[in-house]
Amino acid sequence: MGTRGRRKAEAERPVASPGETPMFLGEYRHGIDAKGRMFLPARYRHFFAAGAVLTRGLEPCLYLFTLPEWHRVAERIRQLPLTAPEAREWRRFFFGGAFDVVPDEQGRILIPASLRAYAGLEGQAVIVGVHTYLEIWSPSAWQEILERFQNGRIPPEHWIGLQV
Repeated sequence: MGTRGRRKAEAERPVASPGETPMFLGEYRHGIDAKGRMFLPARYRHFFAAGAVLTRGLEPCLYLFTLPEWHRVAERIRQLPLTAPEAREWRRFFFGGAFDVVPDEQGRILIPASLRAYAGLEGQAVIVGVHTYLEIWSPSAWQEILERFQNGRIPPEHWIGLQV
């Protein structure tokens, strides 16, 4: 196998086996066709084969969860008190914008029109691995995020409170 074939095989190698908790990493650019279908990164497709949940993100992006991760997140949200207005608002936003998606035989998911509009997705998307889930961004919105880091608009002191 040549260098190019070896690199492709390494890029498509999954970062965890089926049944293990995946660790989603990296940045991928994919097109969105006229029907709203987008390819998932090849190395992660098997984690979503049984289905996934796609919902609105906090920034103008989308979150794509495997079913096991969705159930973990949903359980944490379910435990929030119904008497708290913020909890009810969060439930409406998060669950109200959620859609079940199942990749087709080619590894594409259908992004509903309402979610494409929310995230400003038109023709292209940037898929970002965020450890336990994927984020889907419009290229222009993702570029703004990167520029905030690259241009020093977010100083290192900003992250001190996270204690990473």
